[in-house]
Amino acid sequence: MTTTKADPPAAPLLSYAIRTTPDPLIHSPADGELSLAALHLLISNPLPTPVRCSRITIVLPVGTIAQDLAQTGVGVVATATPHTWSVVAVQEDVLIAVPQSGTAEFVLSEYGREDQETASLVIKLTGVKVSRKPGTAWVRIIEHSARPGEPEIDRDDPRMLRVDKSFIRARRDLPAGRTGAAQARATAADEEADSTANLTARLGTATSPDAKPATLVPRGTPVVLTWQGPAGEQTLYSTAHPNGIPIMFPHATSPLERDETFMVKTSAGGLDRYDSVTVAVSRPLMPGLRADSLVGAPALTLDAVSVTMAGPLNAQAVIKAEKTCTIDGAVTTTSATTPSLNSTGAITASGANPEITAGKLSVTGMLQSDDTLNATRGRVQIFGQPIVEDARKVTDTAKTDGFLVGFTNDAKVTLNAPNAKAYQSGTWGYGHATAALPVHRGDTYVGEVDQDRGGQFVFYPMGNS
Repeated sequence: MTTTKADPPAAPLLSYAIRTTPDPLIHSPADGELSLAALHLLISNPLPTPVRCSRITIVLPVGTIAQDLAQTGVGVVATATPHTWSVVAVQEDVLIAVPQSGTAEFVLSEYGREDQETASLVIKLTGVKVSRKPGTAWVRIIEHSARPGEPEIDRDDPRMLRVDKSFIRARRDLPAGRTGAAQARATAADEEADSTANLTARLGTATSPDAKPATLVPRGTPVVLTWQGPAGEQTLYSTAHPNGIPIMFPHATSPLERDETFMVKTSAGGLDRYDSVTVAVSRPLMPGLRADSLVGAPALTLDAVSVTMAGPLNAQAVIKAEKTCTIDGAVTTTSATTPSLNSTGAITASGANPEITAGKLSVTGMLQSDDTLNATRGRVQIFGQPIVEDARKVTDTAKTDGFLVGFTNDAKVTLNAPNAKAYQSGTWGYGHATAALPVHRGDTYVGEVDQDRGGQFVFYPMGNS
């Protein structure tokens, strides 16, 4: 294909229209973050004959003066519809759109015909950082195109598209008695909602020049929400305010206890938009936690909560319980030290040399030893307070196991229990008689002297009744 250069400069064959989001476009504030905008470039054929096009060059005015549209060209993202076109940035302020097939043909845009779509190209530039000064900027378009039967040429008489950057309009003074919400509604009546805004969480105060964006903050730290975007009625939704509360910016939050997402609804010009920002909190207070695994944590402190574990707890170091440790099931351990151990079930020591060491061992049930029971220090106390009766005959029911012992002089002493009997006769005038009988708890025992002589009977209980 032969390419020649027209002389004098040729005018573009296609028609171009541009609009901005937001509309009207507001310049960025004098300091702080730059406002973001989007450009929508509509390209179509106004001629009755087709137009072939192999390249469209877009030149953005970039700089710091009032005639510049963008403060910088870095960060601009370009997309094309239909997707058979590609848009690339060859330098900071120059973008080139080319058809993937090499050449595209624009036919007459036949508005009103339902059997044919409008033959057009839409190029969208997002992430445009608007310059800080108000004024008028011109976007330059250079087209490489031709009519049927003609060679394609660079049409150097560029099409200039005007973009105005308006002043930031102050809120109008309202009659006395108007609320802040009424003022926001009055302002929103003549402002349209745009699709580009900045909702930011910052540290410090909203007016601090060094207020940094808050991404990760310590627990208990409040943040300040700031807003750059259309004015209107704004409602904040958060964990503390699930139903929303009206706010004005800057807005200071309460101290954060855990990760928080703030969502703001802005109602302006009959439209609602939603923006959100999330702040992470280190060492957060968790209202509830389910951990499938916990690896590498130096310490885990749980205050006034109940911990339920459905699986095993494997501890390779000391487990310390400063208060009561209640276990409904069995406890299996090779070594355990505790100042107090209360068990409603069995305590079993097994192994090669099992050992249970206790400063004090209280047993409310049976204590059974299949081997020797040794007391290496002190004495083993197994008897309770003896019950002594001086009488010729006694009878009672044993409250514990024990021994019944009877004494008499010059007579016969007889001891009876349900399954046992013992007696002893003394020598008349020369000796005394003593008899002893083991008695089980609950048995009724009888001690008796056969003559009208005094006797003494003592029940020695094994344990305390």
